[in-house]
Formats: sequence, C-alpha cells, structure tokens
Amino acid sequence: MLYVHPTPLTSMFLDGCLEKGVCSTAGGARYNFSGVQCVGPVDTGDALYAIEQAVFREQRITLEELVSQLKQDLPDEDLRAYLRGLEKFGNDVPEADRWTRWVVEAFSRTLGRYRNSRGGAYVTGLYSVTAHQAFGSVTGALPHGRRKGAPFASGIAPGNGMDRKGPTALLNSLNRLDFSKTANGINFNIKFDKETLRGKSGRLALQSLIRTYFRRGGMQVQVNIFVSDLLKRAYYDPEAYPHLLVRVSGYSAYFNDLTPQMKTEIIRRRMVACRP
Repeated sequence: MLYVHPTPLTSMFLDGCLEKGVCSTAGGARYNFSGVQCVGPVDTGDALYAIEQAVFREQRITLEELVSQLKQDLPDEDLRAYLRGLEKFGNDVPEADRWTRWVVEAFSRTLGRYRNSRGGAYVTGLYSVTAHQAFGSVTGALPHGRRKGAPFASGIAPGNGMDRKGPTALLNSLNRLDFSKTANGINFNIKFDKETLRGKSGRLALQSLIRTYFRRGGMQVQVNIFVSDLLKRAYYDPEAYPHLLVRVSGYSAYFNDLTPQMKTEIIRRRMVACRP
C-alpha cells in the first residue's frame, strides 16, 4: 500500500507518523493493528456443546448419525427439539458458556500468529454488522438445532430465543468471557420489552444491570427496547414509519433501509425480548 496508495495528509494527523517519518500505510502510526471480526462464535460454541452432550455424554446419537441428520437439514423433528432444548450460551450455565469462551480464545490465539501488511498485529473483534445474516444464509444445519440458512446470533449475543432465564443470567454468561482478548471491540445486544423498563423502577433496574455488568468486566452493551408489534407494522407499512431507528449489530439504521432478511431478523429479536 505504501507504494501504490500512500496517505501523507491523513498520516500527518496520526500519532507516530511524523515522529518516525513513515506513512501510516507503511506502519508509521502508533496504533498499527488491524481488526478481524469473529462472526458466529455463539453458534459455534453452542454447536460444540451440543456434540459433547448428545454424542459423548448422553449418547443420544452417534457422531455419524448426527452428521447425516445435519446434511439433510435435521429432518427428525424429535431430534431437533432435543438439540434445541440443550443448554445454550446466555443462561448462566458454566458448562455451556465455556464453549463460547473457548471459541473466542481459539480464534484470538490463532489470529495472533499473523501480522498485517504494515507489520502490525491482528486483533479480534466480536461484532457482525449484518454478516451474521449473510454468513448464516450460506451455512448448513448445525448441531445445536439451527437449520440451514438461518441467521447466526448477532455479535456476541445469544441466538434469538436461546437466552431463556432473563437478563441477569444473560449478563452472567457475558461476564465469563475475557474481553481483554477482543481489543477490536464487541457488540452485545440485550433486548427488553418497553413495559419492563417503564417508570422509575424500570430505569433503576436497567441502571443496576448495566453497572454490574461493567463492574465485572463487561466491554460494551447496546440496549434495545421494543414496542409490541411496532416493527411488524413498519415491515408491512414502511411509509408510515420513515424515521424508525433500530440497533443492528454495532450500529443504528433506519428500519426501512434494511434488507427484508435483516428486517425479519430484527423482528425475531423483538419476539424474545427479556422480561423480569
């Protein structure tokens, strides 16, 4: 990049470049890392936990039979219900949460072996923007009961509907992750129904949850507060809601600007918003 696209003007405003006399494209900047996002860590962790439980501990199915079922998109509804019923990340269950932690740490450890084109480090991020929907659309069925083509969980949030024990359990699971290994940032969505946070008591409850999460090592959280059926109305009558903003995965966007697939994914989040 130094030879084909130098950036002398912007490099002047980056710490380190003037002092070293080196363009940022050649590694002159003080902060010279490149972020690479880990998309689907929760689905991967839940899938590994499902294999551990279904195949090795409970011996409900052999590994060969499970692979066959996955290739056919989980046609056995009883098996799929069993797999979906297994513990998932986000419910304050250490045995399940440890697999997502293992995935994040394995990703970060592997990424750390490489250097970018400027000689700087690669660092892990846990935010998916809209890639969790795009990547999920081309991925087959997974052992935790997810069918072919379904979106992955966004960022580092649990899969839609998989956090079943409320916001305190969810935050306890998040606090089991070591965010010192994710220097490029994370995106954690937590959803609430509007009625849950109504009034002074609701605001105090939210304040307590967020403060405790950060005090125990949390890195980021974006709170989504949904009004019943509003998103569905906006989906079918977009002209009536031109200014409706939603959080996606690390950023906000006008609901009407999203693809139909992303609109559907956002609506599914609303359907499983946390309640007390």
